[in-house]
Amino acid sequence: MLRKSSSQVLCQLFRKSETSWSKTLLAHLHTKSEEIADMQNSLGQQVLEESLQKYQDLGFSLKQSTKMLLDNPLLSKYPNERICHSYEVLKSMGFKTEETKEILVQEPKIFDRDPRIVKRNYSNLMMQLGNHQGRIAALGAPNTLIENSLTTNEKIDYCIMEMLINKPEIARSKILKCPFILIKTRHKFAYRSGLYKKIDPKNKEGLSSNPSISDLFLSSDKFFLSRFKGFSVEDYVVFEAMMLNEEESFKDEEDDETDSKDDLTDEDSDDEDISKGKKSYRRKK
Repeated sequence: MLRKSSSQVLCQLFRKSETSWSKTLLAHLHTKSEEIADMQNSLGQQVLEESLQKYQDLGFSLKQSTKMLLDNPLLSKYPNERICHSYEVLKSMGFKTEETKEILVQEPKIFDRDPRIVKRNYSNLMMQLGNHQGRIAALGAPNTLIENSLTTNEKIDYCIMEMLINKPEIARSKILKCPFILIKTRHKFAYRSGLYKKIDPKNKEGLSSNPSISDLFLSSDKFFLSRFKGFSVEDYVVFEAMMLNEEESFKDEEDDETDSKDDLTDEDSDDEDISKGKKSYRRKK
């Protein structure tokens, strides 16, 4: 009865005035009234209420159910069997009940992924960071369970090679939640502007004086730029665009090299075939 009444309370909130939102359950959920209203309009009040009830019946809290539906409205159409299957897959990987629920709340797109991909990405995390640290990284950055493992490895390598961050800190800091281009852009922007000091790999000098990972990568653009005197949002946008262009140019060069190698391989194959043909022709004569 408690879960049902909570769902009813949330639906009743839609009829309340804008000025009362801060005193309602929505304030507790850290959800904007506009977001809730949009979700109600897109799903319909009855579907929303039934969806909230369904996920609460499966063991998720009202707050968790609301966040999942906001992040992935398609969850309202998923049958219980599909939801339970994703839940059981994570449980089979060694996550506890509450950890499993939190992973799904943070990354509801896991419901859409092939379980074999999720398991393979988790194995990759443990291979890159070690079993314990890989588990911590998955809990803090569940996106690593569904994104391309090569991208995850690029992030890890960059953190280790360019910033000398050790594996426990990588796992603990949740830096793997960030897109790779954001990590590179903010690190290089901070370094070129003098805020981030290059670290001596021998004695790690300069590591303690650098901004924290949270301030550098997990903060808003506004907070990030507040650390830099004399730099505007426009400066950062221009730098970000430049980094994106560099990234695209680098990928184009890699593609060209790959194509060239493929062409050389094809030529070698053709030469080999011609050579075989000549030998065969001589034998026939």
